[in-house]
Amino acid sequence: MRAALFAICAFAAAASAAEPRFQVEAELEQGRIYIGGETILRIRLARAPGMPYGILRPPAIGDAFEVWSLGPARWFQTQREGVPWDVHERAYLLVPRRGGSLMIPGAEVEGPLRRQALPREAAALRGPSLTLEVRPVPLGASEPWLPARQVTLEESWSHDPASVPAGAALTRTILLRAYGLPGQRLPRIEMAAQPGLRVHHDQPELATDHRESGTVGRVIQRIVLVPLDDAEVVIPVLGVQWWDVVADASRTATLPARQVRMQSAFVPAALPAAPDLSLAVPRAIAAAFAMLLAVAVWWRVRREPLRDARALLREACRKNEPGAARDALVRWWNAASPGATPRLLQMIGRGWDDTARAQLRALDAALYGRHRWDGKEFWRRVRPWLRRHVSSRAATAQLRPAFFKLQATGASAALPD
Repeated sequence: MRAALFAICAFAAAASAAEPRFQVEAELEQGRIYIGGETILRIRLARAPGMPYGILRPPAIGDAFEVWSLGPARWFQTQREGVPWDVHERAYLLVPRRGGSLMIPGAEVEGPLRRQALPREAAALRGPSLTLEVRPVPLGASEPWLPARQVTLEESWSHDPASVPAGAALTRTILLRAYGLPGQRLPRIEMAAQPGLRVHHDQPELATDHRESGTVGRVIQRIVLVPLDDAEVVIPVLGVQWWDVVADASRTATLPARQVRMQSAFVPAALPAAPDLSLAVPRAIAAAFAMLLAVAVWWRVRREPLRDARALLREACRKNEPGAARDALVRWWNAASPGATPRLLQMIGRGWDDTARAQLRALDAALYGRHRWDGKEFWRRVRPWLRRHVSSRAATAQLRPAFFKLQATGASAALPD
């Protein structure tokens, strides 16, 4: 898919055969890209020997693109027809905000060269304009839409997963790297709860580098696995779907399944040969207290992911970052409705009112650059529904079996036969 679009603006004196004394050039690394993708614009001012100093003013692109400058200006010499010309070059990274044909205005010359240019060279002080063709998302592409040159997944472990020390927590560190996308647009890595394990996700670390070759985005996710019992746990394959803009095809970056041996640190106490009836009541009280403490810990563990996800969503709305808002909203849904991970934003809003669902449609449209997104308005309309979703009835239903199980366990341990 790689294509180059190159234009040179060179002017001679009127209709004479005089050679041009300077040239303004513009080049697009790719002239046809997908929406959400990126291309690099390079502009150059080349001056013949003896011409005064000049630089290029960045083109007035407007709000059709997100623009990043790729490092400082470059100065070098090049041979043209055996004569050394001085060249001033600047590079910009462009990410289109909408689809269709987008025009990039020509750059303008500044400095002594502009002031001393001859009248017949006035038109040469502005470079050529270019046109970028921005393609829509292809049919059948996965969500979220990730157009990139390459996407990789890597992992590391704090211990050998096959032999974790008894009672030790296991930390899994996952690195998602994308060439052609910023870290803020990459999906967050989530690991589902497993029997015998408590799973805790640290705050993901996001990073973005705008290099000469393009954007490199990274997400580092640390996941802590705490054993609740001795168990052999199979961690399933982890995959991230993306679109290869070089081959123009769908790809999936994967991590293989892992078998992990976890060992709890709990060692059951030996039963006394002759239980003392005088200790029955204190033991029952202690068992009840342990049960209440376990319930409090369970409730805190259940609510913590919801609070973290709400905080991430609030911050994304404050910064007007639709990609981060979408990821935080999916993370909130995973915490509020385990096992019901959605593929579409509208599935999250089932049961919400028309105003809140309209905000979800606006967020979905903003993810593909069709219009701007108002994060503050989104948060104001959606926030009440984030609190109504988790009902106390569902929490009570989950709590009651655990309560009676603990109560029965505590009584049998505290009272003699």
